[in-house]
Amino acid sequence: MFYFVPNRLNGHSPLTAFASMALLIVCTAACKKEEEKGLTEKLMNKWSLVQILDTTYTSTAAAVPNKYEGKTGEYMDFRTDGKLYSFINGTYDTASYTYSEKNLKVNVQGFKYNIVMLTDHSMVLHEPRYASATVDYKSYKIVLKR
Repeated sequence: MFYFVPNRLNGHSPLTAFASMALLIVCTAACKKEEEKGLTEKLMNKWSLVQILDTTYTSTAAAVPNKYEGKTGEYMDFRTDGKLYSFINGTYDTASYTYSEKNLKVNVQGFKYNIVMLTDHSMVLHEPRYASATVDYKSYKIVLKR
């Protein structure tokens, strides 16, 4: 039986040098830290509606929450053209929106939402609103997922 033994070069097998380089390249590629996405890249997506919580607070009564659970197929789609396309409670809607990366805010028509949480897979928007003399405070919270 014959075995192939590579010739040594400077006391080392040429295959050892090749294997070391391949391992270094694989390690470098695998160990490279994935870059964090910015607010724009995370926001500009089609989000499934999980829940809308509309709560009214007054000085004369306890908080009155009104909860809407998202149904299959309901969504909010933030597009790069500055339009928000949505389908909620059987109604399609299109609205203009603006946002601020610095202040973590999204403005949709008259609503000014704070971005409470935004990851690749979930987003929570919250809008506190001081209203008329009969309603001291109203809060909107929208929970979305991808």
